[in-house]
Amino acid sequence: MDDKLGGVSSLCYNLLTNSPDENYEQWVIHIDLLESEMARFNLNYPKANNVHFKYSGIENAYSSIKRLHQTLPMDTGALVVNYELEMEMLDHYPVSQTVYQLVHDEYNLGLSKKYEHLVDVFIAHNKHIYQQLLKSLNTKTSAIYFLPHGVKVPTFYRKHDEVQKDSKLKLLFLGRMDVKKGVFDLPVISRLLREKEVLVEWTCIGNGPEKENLQKQWCDEPGVVFLNPATNAEVMEIAAQHDVFVLPTKFEGSPVSLLETMSVGLVPVITNLEGSIREIVNEKIGFRIDMNDYAGFSNAIARLFFDRELLKTMGENCRRKILEEYEVSSTAAEYHRLFKDYAVHYKPKILQKNKIGARLDQPWLPSLVTTTIRKWMMGIRKLRVSVMQTNL
Repeated sequence: MDDKLGGVSSLCYNLLTNSPDENYEQWVIHIDLLESEMARFNLNYPKANNVHFKYSGIENAYSSIKRLHQTLPMDTGALVVNYELEMEMLDHYPVSQTVYQLVHDEYNLGLSKKYEHLVDVFIAHNKHIYQQLLKSLNTKTSAIYFLPHGVKVPTFYRKHDEVQKDSKLKLLFLGRMDVKKGVFDLPVISRLLREKEVLVEWTCIGNGPEKENLQKQWCDEPGVVFLNPATNAEVMEIAAQHDVFVLPTKFEGSPVSLLETMSVGLVPVITNLEGSIREIVNEKIGFRIDMNDYAGFSNAIARLFFDRELLKTMGENCRRKILEEYEVSSTAAEYHRLFKDYAVHYKPKILQKNKIGARLDQPWLPSLVTTTIRKWMMGIRKLRVSVMQTNL
């Protein structure tokens, strides 16, 4: 799995650290793209063999997948994959393990279609993606499973009855700082709340390509804080000090952040997307708002500001739902039962060895040559930019 902070990392961490059986060996291959600007998950898994695989985007892609293959144990077992790099590796190098793909969202669904010849078991954790898998891979329905995932429920949580009626409502955004997560909707929603005389404070947790732009766009408004906690435990401690989880996302599978924030009593105000959001958030839990409906988001938050009893009731309902339906010790057990049946699900595979990377990525070309040429090309581009800026 990629070593980056986010829902996929949290899901995998919850799965492996909540195994009901400690008598079998677990490996975690942490894949670290050196040029990535994403905040790292930066956490070793307890009771597991942690292997850290680092690679650069400028090296020959065929060298990367070859080195990745060399990190794998040669024993039989369950090999659980999430992203494309490991799928590319599997298409060029045979493995002895049974391959399980976690299909989180539309991105992973695309990988399922592209690499279906490599996967023995497909696992979806929201019904929308599950139905899409059944439709897209209709010859492999017996290999497709729907298993909801869960989260660890902390002992601490937000007690809304301790919050004064006229105090500022504490709003939390937790996610990747990206256009697809709707980050630029946040200042618009905030402006509408000011017009309604709704007193709020914002905390934004996460990293990503649009973080700096969002900070610039929102810099003149007081009560907006950007944090980058080092661990998920710190994230949860901060979350429990807030009232409402705001996520105007445009693209989502089954957001772990939704379950995590609900587990500490935050009321979600979230985009009404297909998938787990509609399965989890009902009228007793929070508010599902149409995409790009800024007024709808601000109206829902305003309602919670002016009706603190509703805030308290919904917050309690959120925590109760996670405890009853999404507590990780019970959800993880279903995954591990399926993993332990790896021998039953294994099927021989015919590798297609499809082309990967760009023109300088070739199986016959030494990685040193690829890297050297790309560094030279990057230097030329930087020089051109510098010359253009000087001329301006």
